Amino acid sequence: MTTKRSNPLPSPGPARPDDEVARVEHLTIAYGSLVAVHDVSFQVSAGEILGLVGPNGSGKTSTVETVAGLRGPVRGGSVSVLGLDPHRDRDRVAPLVGMQLQDSQFPSRTRVGELCDLYEAIYHAPGAAAALLDTFGLADRRRSLVSTLSGGMRQRLALALAQIGAVRLVVLDELTTGLDPEQRRATWSSVLDLAARGVAVLLTSHHMDEVEALCGRVAVLRAGELLALDTPARLTAAHGGPATFSIDLGGAGPVPPPLDRLDRLGLERRPGAAGQRLELTGSFPDDYNRVVRVLADAGLPASIVSHRAPTFEDAYLRLVDTAPREGSR
Repeated sequence: MTTKRSNPLPSPGPARPDDEVARVEHLTIAYGSLVAVHDVSFQVSAGEILGLVGPNGSGKTSTVETVAGLRGPVRGGSVSVLGLDPHRDRDRVAPLVGMQLQDSQFPSRTRVGELCDLYEAIYHAPGAAAALLDTFGLADRRRSLVSTLSGGMRQRLALALAQIGAVRLVVLDELTTGLDPEQRRATWSSVLDLAARGVAVLLTSHHMDEVEALCGRVAVLRAGELLALDTPARLTAAHGGPATFSIDLGGAGPVPPPLDRLDRLGLERRPGAAGQRLELTGSFPDDYNRVVRVLADAGLPASIVSHRAPTFEDAYLRLVDTAPREGSR
């Protein structure tokens, strides 16, 4: 459910680009004897989109719900939003934070327009919902009961409502669950627009292409612990592994491929390459150029070799490729 509450207390002043909006320091979250998050630290600045990724059970949802003030108090460490404790200062923090959860729940007999009117009244933002409904393809649904909306439509409605008012931080938990490719791309544009307006965004997702497209930095969690925090590009460079070179032996035609010379390059062969295809791993572009030179010396065109550079998803999978601690969530 998108969660905000009105509050007569004054809010902090307007954010400037690069101002810190949220800070998590040595956060530990436990449910009885079960430790779900252990010693996690990160910051989110105005205009920044920070991704929080990890396998199921890594502590992502517990973390973002704590930042938004939906959980607390914590076992250890601290969380602040614009210098306020989101649990203790809930009445002041709630109007500043918009949130879209994995499974947004709204009263089933409420109409979309009624929800929009309510949010606009609470946050003194008359007419703000119209443009948001149009952005998310819901402009013609104002009179529809929420119960008649598909799961994807409810997800888009939650994201629209999360942006009504002078929010300074938007928390998006599994942003595009249930959306088709066109809706995903439109939603991405909306999130980028939020950041361009100086809103801080904390996003969780299982879609690494989404994380790479949107996030300036990414925090990788496994079993409740922070494994890495950096830009997608630097994480890919550090943890993505080698490039793959695929050589189409059938494309060599009558010229015999120089397998012995390729072996002497010292590159690792990837197992499982089928039929007339040889796969090697190495660095790009240096090892790729070595392969091409060997082929050229044998009278073969460079077109029979293709390369695949490591992706952020490769880096993510290599980072989390360890059995998680039992009991994390």
